Amino acid sequence: MMENSSLIEERCSMEESKFVEENGSMEESKSIEEKGPKDNYNFSVGCIVRKENKVLLVRHTYGGAAGKLLIPGGFCQEGELPEEAAVREVLEETSVTARVSRVAGIRCYRKNWYLLLEMDYVEGTAASDGKENSEALFCEISEAIHRKDCTEITKILLEKSLNESTNYFYLDSQYKKRKGEDYSLFI
Repeated sequence: MMENSSLIEERCSMEESKFVEENGSMEESKSIEEKGPKDNYNFSVGCIVRKENKVLLVRHTYGGAAGKLLIPGGFCQEGELPEEAAVREVLEETSVTARVSRVAGIRCYRKNWYLLLEMDYVEGTAASDGKENSEALFCEISEAIHRKDCTEITKILLEKSLNESTNYFYLDSQYKKRKGEDYSLFI
């Protein structure tokens, strides 16, 4: 399990390094007026998008996971709820629209958290974003689990998904309707 935490921590570190490479230091970026919400480097999502017995995977282009297949995901932007970040990240990285159905897991570290969300495919054809990934594809879950080019944490998540585990938390849409769009409850 320690190896999985290291892989996720490395992904977060790679995302931050990529940001610094593209935008200057984190301190410099604070003084630059940006055209949109800023990424919150403490909160990130991983997205298990299912389409029947297939899962959406991307081939990462940088860092320790370069060349490997993994689930799409990324940082939440300031003021963004995890399920909003998941929908945005999947669309940006793969051109696929998906809807969050349940929480599959969470990885916590003293400095950050990584929420793993299972999502239902809505529409779209998987396509690479040409930046963070070189390929986006739907792969049979049973095949992905045995691929040597899939990351370990992706395989662990897919095994849980394939086994139709009941150990999930579901998004309570009625709570959101009652409390408003600023709240999420997974129970």
